[in-house]
Amino acid sequence: MMADETNPPHHTPARDRYEEAAHVLPRWVNFIIENWLLTFLLLAEAYLLGTLMTLGWVKDIESPGQWGWYHTIGVVLFFAAGATAAGVALRCSVASVGAFKRREWGFACFNFLGLVVFSGVEIWASLSERSANLLPSPADTAVLDALHLHGAPISPTVVMVAVLLPFASIYYGFSQQGRVHETEADLAERQRKLAADLEEKRMRAEANAEIRAAQARGVRKLAQALRQDGTTPRQADNAGEDVPLLPLANGHGPKSS
Repeated sequence: MMADETNPPHHTPARDRYEEAAHVLPRWVNFIIENWLLTFLLLAEAYLLGTLMTLGWVKDIESPGQWGWYHTIGVVLFFAAGATAAGVALRCSVASVGAFKRREWGFACFNFLGLVVFSGVEIWASLSERSANLLPSPADTAVLDALHLHGAPISPTVVMVAVLLPFASIYYGFSQQGRVHETEADLAERQRKLAADLEEKRMRAEANAEIRAAQARGVRKLAQALRQDGTTPRQADNAGEDVPLLPLANGHGPKSS
């Protein structure tokens, strides 16, 4: 019993569990994951989506000298839009997982729907680009023969590569929920809420003090009234509610039981 009181059970919060898992990896691996790999993921998705949006805009994406200045501006904007779409998809992933954990179902479903749409477009862009150049490997042929899909226009390798980047964005939202970065704005907001809570407690304490003071004044007045009637406060307490009452309108006092 004493052991339970002196050493209460320690519940590790989610952030601590994330930090403990991160310490298993070498520091340089954590540094690369947190500072470089996410950037490469966004750049790869931006490249893929930008290539999809330039289809039909220029005749040959590998011949920029034939584009002209107008189409060149369009290509640059399309790749910038691809980077934006990749960033929005990643933000939807993180926001939807956080909303599901907080049980904010409407916000969670809305962000998850956006994630599904962006991921579907990215998968289609990858399939469109790779299916034209990638030939089936012996492993692809074996899988297609086992599934009786001879002459399929796409191979399992193309499908696997196409879903790789979208799934990386989806699971990034799950894996990063333990990581909390507190900005200066978050710190200021937390301090503001703390100050508001302290002010509310102070006002509540002052109100309680005023109530207690009013009650004390009422008790003193009651004691003075009882002394004037010749009854001590202890006798009034023993009598319960049988406190001397004022005469009735007909001049007769209340009958004692």
